[in-house]
Order: sequence, then structure tokens, then C-alpha cells
Amino acid sequence: MSAADLRPDALPGYERQPELALVAALQLVTRYSSTRNPRLAEAVVGQLRAIAGDPRIPAAVQQCASRILGDWQMLALGGMARRHPH
Repeated sequence: MSAADLRPDALPGYERQPELALVAALQLVTRYSSTRNPRLAEAVVGQLRAIAGDPRIPAAVQQCASRILGDWQMLALGGMARRHPH
């Protein structure tokens, strides 16, 4: 582990290990399932975008991320709508 890995503000290192985006997404999805926290859904959206847009990720995984991105966007927006009713 390098000194950069210990900094809390360090980027996750996707440049060297793009699979970390998938690892993060799986962890966030698991946590979301028990909390239903819309901020976690927003974080999942970011991870799915990273996965879908990274050509180093296998095509099947990219396509899957693209397909479920809309569902997670709705979960994130649904949480926002509940917090800010009009």
C-alpha cells in the first residue's frame, strides 16, 4: 500500500485497476439493500457510469451496467423526491 492509498481524499485507483469500480458498486448495492439510503443509490449511479464507460471492463459487464443504470437513477431520484416533496 502506498502513501497515496492511505489518504482519504485519494482517488480509488481505477486507472490501474478498473475492476475496483465493480467492487465498489457491489459493496454499495449490498449496503443500499439494507438501508435504502438514496445517497447510496446516487453513489451506485456513479459507479455504474464508470463501469459502463470504461472499455477495459468486459463488454458484458459494461452492457449490464448500462442496462441497470436507469433503475438506479430512479432509486436515487425517488429518494430525492421523498426528501423534497412539491
